[in-house]
Amino acid sequence: MVVFLIPAYNEGTTIVDVLDRVEPLADRVIVVDDGSVDATAAIVHRWLQDHGKGTLLKCAVNRGMSSALKAGFTYLRDELARGAHSVDDVLVTMDADGQHVPEVTPAALEAMRARGYDVLVGRRDLSGYPRSKRIGNWLLSLWASMLAGQRLRDVECGYRLVRFAAMLDILPYYTGRGYGCAQEIAVASARRHWRLGNDFAIPVAYYRQGARVRDGLTNLAMGFLAWLRVLLEWRSKPDRTVRYVVEEAPESALALPVP
Repeated sequence: MVVFLIPAYNEGTTIVDVLDRVEPLADRVIVVDDGSVDATAAIVHRWLQDHGKGTLLKCAVNRGMSSALKAGFTYLRDELARGAHSVDDVLVTMDADGQHVPEVTPAALEAMRARGYDVLVGRRDLSGYPRSKRIGNWLLSLWASMLAGQRLRDVECGYRLVRFAAMLDILPYYTGRGYGCAQEIAVASARRHWRLGNDFAIPVAYYRQGARVRDGLTNLAMGFLAWLRVLLEWRSKPDRTVRYVVEEAPESALALPVP
């Protein structure tokens, strides 16, 4: 089974196009609305009703992509525990703004299986990006390479494929704080001895500004924290996550209490 996990914050203008393109590629689609103040949640809700498949996780407060991914990971962990998924299912994470090209997924899945990867992080062509962005990405990837113990070329890419077995294993080491999801996922995966690849080239539809110097510093810190948490076997408690509400297609809602 192939499951797409798409965090979204104020993406009302792009989310339908992304979902329409993802639908024929996915066995299941999960959107995490990260406290959007526009119509994103309502638009996704209508899409679910019309298409009859998928799940919307609604977070009341915006906490950033890392936290939204943690909500999705935690939800899928619970789904796995009740038998709705297999450890060999594959999770595909991608952005909701349209910059990623979901149509590469069949080729990415083939490459993942052929090369024996448990985690595949896309490698973007950054030639059209500003020089400052390319330098920042190189530094962050170099830092992650040292922490992971293997060479990574584009650790910050948000398009990635993860076997459920790997996701389940790294979740206790994943804090979901700030803007450090890419570093945390890559470093924790490698240090937990999952086979990690960062050599599959993917296209990007356009360059979207947004990352700041402060975000880069957060990434550096979160990469080091992921390395340290694995080294010290410093695991989070299973029930520690973000608050969200689940809406399943076609029509049911369940509030999940979190301490």
